[in-house]
Amino acid sequence: MIAKVYEDGYSKELMLLIKNGFVVKRYNYIDTNICREYECLDLSRSGLLLPGFIDIHVHLRGLGLSYKEDEESGTRAAIHSGFTVVIDMPNTVPRIDNMYALELKLEALKNRNYVDFGIYVAPSRDEEELKRMLLSEGVVGVKIFPQDLEQVDKVVNVMRSIDDRVEKFVVVHAEDPLMLEDCEEGYRSICRPIESELSTLDRLRLFANQGIRIHITHVTNVLTLILAKHYGFTVDTCPHYVYLDSAHERDMKCLAKVNPPLRSYTTRIILSKYLKLFDAISSDHAPHSVDEKDKDFNECPSGIASLDIIGSLVLNMVSMNLIELDDVVKLLSRGPAKIVGLRRWGCFYEGCIASYTVVDLDKEVRVDPQKFFSKSKFSPYRSTKLKGVIRATIVRGFLVYNENDVVEKIEPLPITFFTRSK
Repeated sequence: MIAKVYEDGYSKELMLLIKNGFVVKRYNYIDTNICREYECLDLSRSGLLLPGFIDIHVHLRGLGLSYKEDEESGTRAAIHSGFTVVIDMPNTVPRIDNMYALELKLEALKNRNYVDFGIYVAPSRDEEELKRMLLSEGVVGVKIFPQDLEQVDKVVNVMRSIDDRVEKFVVVHAEDPLMLEDCEEGYRSICRPIESELSTLDRLRLFANQGIRIHITHVTNVLTLILAKHYGFTVDTCPHYVYLDSAHERDMKCLAKVNPPLRSYTTRIILSKYLKLFDAISSDHAPHSVDEKDKDFNECPSGIASLDIIGSLVLNMVSMNLIELDDVVKLLSRGPAKIVGLRRWGCFYEGCIASYTVVDLDKEVRVDPQKFFSKSKFSPYRSTKLKGVIRATIVRGFLVYNENDVVEKIEPLPITFFTRSK
């Protein structure tokens, strides 16, 4: 592969020899004579080669919810946005809280997927079954939804029993269910207040520094960020908490309905100033059908589908002077890889996993949901102009997406294949 890579704050042209998904030799110069012996992929004029993007919070739906999204449409949306790995959530139909449902889901992920993958499981009623799920290929941890908070003790006990063998973590939707109500558009931030996030963290503080890794997902505000960091938890946020606020919820109604809810304008602006403190940015891609989102506000489901454009949404933050390119690498690649336990990820030396994202920082795109690869072809970002586009996506050396076209479907691998036991 010939490419202009972004490394240590600089761009440089390199040649990488890739075999079986790994870099086996690096050339710090360009010698096209090498291409006589090997198949050469020249991406040097496409843009900058970055470590491959990882989305640690995606709802691919599938199974009984395939009318909303499925593994094929969702992961095609992922490569459209430069993602080389996605980690799927367990609130499907059936719910992934038992081995039977997990096996169904893993089969779908192996057969219909365009990227490498991981999956979270939901707490099982039976501790032995939860242990079996956690030891299954592709499973990276347990997702705690608000209704599952009472089961955290059980989950932690199970994870302690396997912690010496494999790396797993707990990912938490931090909203205290005792503090949640629903109300009309524009006011959900009051009915599902910031205090509900803080209350959840307060309940989790008992597990801080206890050898169990806890990750707080889709954080909406700086107070939650600071408290989570104080307890030693890792934290991500989502683009919609940077671009949208309660006024958008009032104006766009169901298109901007999401949990946790959009906060006030002031909260959004303050959050945007502290993006560099987060460990990752995730999409929380939550697709629904048009009919579902067309319902009255009190009846329509929560969720924003943004997997097709999250790459550009984050790159655009560079032109907004909110972050720098190094932060993009941290928030979309290095940080998520560290959370999950992926080592040698997306680097440019011998032994590195050759998954990369090619970006053009100068090109602009106007969001057109009809061009989404996702089944959810509607968006609160419709017609928004973004600076920064994805030119190509490479998964383990295979060019899977290039210039708006799907090039190849790989045989996807569970990312537990690449994580190292302790």
